[in-house]
Amino acid sequence: MTGQETPQAEQTERATEVRRPLSRMRAGVVRTVEASARVPQFSVDVEIDTGALAALRASGTALSYSDALVAASARALREFPVVNARFDGDAIVENPDVNVAFVVGLDDGLITPVIQGADTKGLPELAAERVRLTEAARNGKLRPAELFTATFTISNLGPFGVTRFQAMVLPPQAAILAVGSARGSRLTLTLTCDHRVVDGVPAARFLTHVGELLEAPEWMKVIA
Repeated sequence: MTGQETPQAEQTERATEVRRPLSRMRAGVVRTVEASARVPQFSVDVEIDTGALAALRASGTALSYSDALVAASARALREFPVVNARFDGDAIVENPDVNVAFVVGLDDGLITPVIQGADTKGLPELAAERVRLTEAARNGKLRPAELFTATFTISNLGPFGVTRFQAMVLPPQAAILAVGSARGSRLTLTLTCDHRVVDGVPAARFLTHVGELLEAPEWMKVIA
């Protein structure tokens, strides 16, 4: 031997591949994204100024950006029922309730707990429900109604430093809102829609309205 390793010897010294059978949670994620991939989707985004939100928080109003996003989305969904809808074969069904889910990342996937009747709750109730549902999700204690009744979802990767991204629609919901981290006082909101249910103009109007609600958040004092 010359001291040089043969390709075969190098290969045997390398670490072997790791094969992990899908857990129930990961298998569920696979089914969901495969179903989502079959949905015709498009995205629109807006950039908003979070200065007024920051000022409202500084004034003493108990408010997190996560709860502000849920509150603004729920209020806008009530005014734009076409976004709070689902595709059902030969019909578009507008949901009577506004149930806003939010994405919680876990070790082996993600889960989307649902704040039911989000449009009827004040900020303290929204905050308490979000905290309770997040804890239940991490402990595997969500009830079926807290998992499978969402009419709209918010995915927030801002805490991980992501400034902008597109999320996939989660069938049978018609839309999902993706939120990144703020750059100074600027924040990008990206709405992805099921094009069978929502067209570009109503999607743009809905997203613009969510942005307006966040940029002028005085109304949140009423529900605080």
